[in-house]
Amino acid sequence: MKTIKSIAAVALLCAGCAVSFKIGKAVEYQQHVKDYEAACLQADFIRYIIDEFDGETEMANIGMEIENSYEEYFQELGNPHIFKTTGITSIKDFDNYYWCY
Repeated sequence: MKTIKSIAAVALLCAGCAVSFKIGKAVEYQQHVKDYEAACLQADFIRYIIDEFDGETEMANIGMEIENSYEEYFQELGNPHIFKTTGITSIKDFDNYYWCY
């Protein structure tokens, strides 16, 4: 009887570990997807700014121009027909990705 209880306890422990491992991998995958989407979106915006910058803007005003372009570029971020993202759905989601700027 003692052996059966020990085997049952080990089996229950192994099952619990397997379930928590699977859940942890799923959460980690979702975070990687979100990180990848944020990096790609920021890179796309940087390419957009490089292509659109005409060089006529004074250096004193360039920060404001880029900030306005940033908000304009990402204003439709929640629209699935324009941006096909799953993890990043609003401009506020970029708050955790200040290193991308």
